[in-house]
Amino acid sequence: MMRLAVPLFLIALGVPFLAGQQARPPVPRGRQQAGAPGANQPIEAVASFDGVFKTASKKFVEVEVPGGDILRMYITRGTKFVRAGQPVAASTFHDGDRVLAEAERDQRMNLLAVRIEAVEPKPPAPAAVTTAPK
Repeated sequence: MMRLAVPLFLIALGVPFLAGQQARPPVPRGRQQAGAPGANQPIEAVASFDGVFKTASKKFVEVEVPGGDILRMYITRGTKFVRAGQPVAASTFHDGDRVLAEAERDQRMNLLAVRIEAVEPKPPAPAAVTTAPK
């Protein structure tokens, strides 16, 4: 009988101690814990890439950067497609168009397209006229 009373006594002492602790909600994967530096703020890693437009779908846009690598970026509601300073639809871009792509990373480190802007080719500079001295 004495053996059973001691564990029950210890459990009774621990219950009020544990009851005073507040339960913490579980931290969802891919999010920062509350109170951590930068909590509840998006991870911003804005970058710009000069490249060549390859393709766009409902979810992704692909841009080939110098060196031959192809960047695949998610298209979000905030993604802007721009040509000549005016907002346009993604369908106005074609394979081979020169573009400036701006992207950021989400909390899972995926690239998110922020802005895709067509870069118009610069007209060739006029040839310099030289005259030979007489």
